[in-house]
Amino acid sequence: MLSNKLVDSLNIYRELNIGGLCKDYIFSKHMAYLFNNTRQIEAYILKHIYIDIWGPAPVYLARGAVYFITLTDDFFSYWTIAFLSGKSADTTLKVLKAYHIKAKKQTC
Repeated sequence: MLSNKLVDSLNIYRELNIGGLCKDYIFSKHMAYLFNNTRQIEAYILKHIYIDIWGPAPVYLARGAVYFITLTDDFFSYWTIAFLSGKSADTTLKVLKAYHIKAKKQTC
């Protein structure tokens, strides 16, 4: 800005030495670009479901849970959150089956 005289009345009274910039600073200044839009959305409900499990939480969540799971259908973005006391396969499968039944009732 100083060398191109972009700011009026900008005066530097001592030597300006920036030195090396840390990697975090450089990455924070990068622009984020969207992915290309070539991804095709599913043709019908419940064909593709995104699942994300978060936890363990540092404090207990609802009903003593320490994890939560989000489930999202790719076709119409129907989503839900469920609280889990653990992330075993049985617990997760039970939530997925309940989501499947509820999503079918909501959309059919």
